[in-house]
Amino acid sequence: MPMDLTVDGATLVDEADFHARIREASGVTWYGGRLDALFDLLVAVVDRPISLSITNAAAARKVIGERFDRILTVIFDAIAERPGAIMFKLES
Repeated sequence: MPMDLTVDGATLVDEADFHARIREASGVTWYGGRLDALFDLLVAVVDRPISLSITNAAAARKVIGERFDRILTVIFDAIAERPGAIMFKLES
């Protein structure tokens, strides 16, 4: 199942909320919200195309903290692993 998700950082409550939105958009009920699971989901589980946008990224980082940087690193690593399959947009 392809995934199309826009996360508005201004509406995030915490990191668990971010992962819950990923779980819902992907339709993968077993997704547990860990960073290694996020990588696996983006690289090997969800069908292409994957479209992921994060708006109000500064607000998301404020709510999630330094872990937001790790989430971005995982997303960028997944893009490198699966070229052309993941379209990612980050807006401050």
